[in-house]
Amino acid sequence: MGRTGHCRQHILDAGLSVLSLKGYTGTGVKDIVDAAGVPKGSFYNHFDSKQAFVIEAIEKVAKQSTFESKTVLENPEYSPKQRLLNWFDIASDEMKSESFCGGCLVGNICLEMADENPEIRHTVNQIMEQYIQLIADCLADAKNQGELPKSTDTNALAEFIHCAWEGTVMRMKACRKCNPYTNFRNQIENFFS
Repeated sequence: MGRTGHCRQHILDAGLSVLSLKGYTGTGVKDIVDAAGVPKGSFYNHFDSKQAFVIEAIEKVAKQSTFESKTVLENPEYSPKQRLLNWFDIASDEMKSESFCGGCLVGNICLEMADENPEIRHTVNQIMEQYIQLIADCLADAKNQGELPKSTDTNALAEFIHCAWEGTVMRMKACRKCNPYTNFRNQIENFFS
């Protein structure tokens, strides 16, 4: 990667840390360039606007998260049910280790900006659809292996599970406890044979 690409990546990484802590509204271009230790002009050499930066940042996070998710959800060493539970267990453990702060940047940006910014809403929706598809694929494996009833609509169940998970994350952040996750996990297990 050339010097220009390195600078862009450095700004993206530094700004992503700020964005994760402060959210869209709380993060200004000045915060990003200060974190990166570069002049403001460098930001605008690489990004047209704060919105463009945020979209690229959440796409970067989603790409890494999708890779990590596939590693867990497609692991042939476990049954589909256990893969799904493992995936949520990992995410829950991460939230607990962060004292229930932070959470999923994609979800956080969605809650903050979906009403105000159609471009960000569109990007976040596409990312969430990818996560839902990963869940649906795992559920389809579970159905094929007899862990779910043959009548299960795996796409609808995946959508429901994803929505329930996002709500669980919000509740864990609000109460700073694992109880919402315990309830969520127990309900997910009830879908399986």
